[in-house]
Parts: sequence; structure tokens; C-alpha cells
Amino acid sequence: MISMVFETKPSSFADQVYGRILDEILSGAFAPGSRLPGENDLSETFGVSRPVVRQALARLRVDGLVEARRGSGTYVLSRPSDNLTDVTSLTDVSRFLRYQELRLSIEGEAAALAAERRTEKALSDIVRAHEHFAQQIGHGTFDAESDRTFHLAILDATGNEFFRGALEGNGVVLSDFMGISLSITRTGSTDRARKVVSEHTDIVEAIRKRDAVWARAAMELHIIHARRRLTDRTLDP
Repeated sequence: MISMVFETKPSSFADQVYGRILDEILSGAFAPGSRLPGENDLSETFGVSRPVVRQALARLRVDGLVEARRGSGTYVLSRPSDNLTDVTSLTDVSRFLRYQELRLSIEGEAAALAAERRTEKALSDIVRAHEHFAQQIGHGTFDAESDRTFHLAILDATGNEFFRGALEGNGVVLSDFMGISLSITRTGSTDRARKVVSEHTDIVEAIRKRDAVWARAAMELHIIHARRRLTDRTLDP
């Protein structure tokens, strides 16, 4: 069992409530299509204030796990992989998905700049990291550090050191969060693993061809897919 806990920041009350509601969704107590209890009931059940419950529900909506229906209540939209509890604490899931939001904005722009600015040396570093990652996946190895090396090579290809600093600092590194995504991929089908490699390949080709628009789109799509593979078990085989 792989368990990843981020210790750089204590979980908020809202993250704890988020994790407990997510646990109920995973257990089947709140199945997709079912209505969640009201804010007052959730507040009483979890022993927290209504604003805390409201914040947790807002985050669950942003993450595509529930939806609010006017005049009716909040309903479950999707159920994550059953293996989620094996790879991280459910309290950390909200934080992980918030980090993915940051990656979406930072790495999309970084990929575009890498396509415009990359040197032959930088491209060689990206290609080498990609080939190493793809080889590992082909052998059934899902190493978060090799995934991190690939993404950092793209950040470094921008020629702007602040891109790396924007994603790694205060004791947090990309591989902490990538480990969750890769662990979910590892327990899925071989098609899912191939999709991850294919997404990386698109990013590399866009940067190779100096196509900034394609590079940004390919990177953003890769991160969006990683996020959705975590929250919706029906998205991929």
C-alpha cells in the first residue's frame, strides 16, 4: 500500500469535511445521482460550522464530484477510483486538486514558452526524460521522480527559473503529487498507462516543432486528464 501524506500544512476543517464526504461517496453511502444531506445536517454530523460545510461543498463542486441544483440540494456527480484510499489520505485530495489547478496555469504557459525558447540542449533533456519515463511505463514501473524530471525539463526550457520555483517550494515537490496520479494509473488498465505516455509525446512533439499553441494545449489537456482520472472512475478504462 502506498500512502502519501503532505505534512507541510495542516489540513483545514474544510479539507477534513471534504475528505469525510468523499469517503461516504467511495463507500457507496452517497452514490452518484443521490442527494447529499443538507448543510445543517452535515454540520451536525461532522461537528463543524455551516460555513465550513459550505466551503467543503464548494470545493467538491469545483472538483466535479457534486453539483448544486437550485431549489433541490446538492447531488453526487461522480465516484473516484476505489484505490484512492490506498494511495493517499482523503483529507489530502482537495489539496492535491488545488495544486493541479496551479499546475494547469503554470505548466501550460511554461510549455508554450519552452516551444518558443528551447535550445537544442533543452530539447535533448526533454526528449531524454520522456523516453526514460516511457520506458519505465512499458516495463510496468510508475516512478513519480522520472515524471517529475520530464516536467521540470520543460519548466527549465523556458529559460526562466521562477517557473520551477512556482511549483516547488516550502517542502513540496512535483513528485509528491504525481505519485498519486501514477498510483491510480498503475492500478488501472494498460490503455490508461499508454494514454499518459501519449499525452507526454504530444507535448514533446509540440515543443520540438516550436508550436507554442499546440504545446500549451497539449500540456493543459494532460493535466486536466490527470485530474479527471482521479475524480471519475468512468472516464477511462
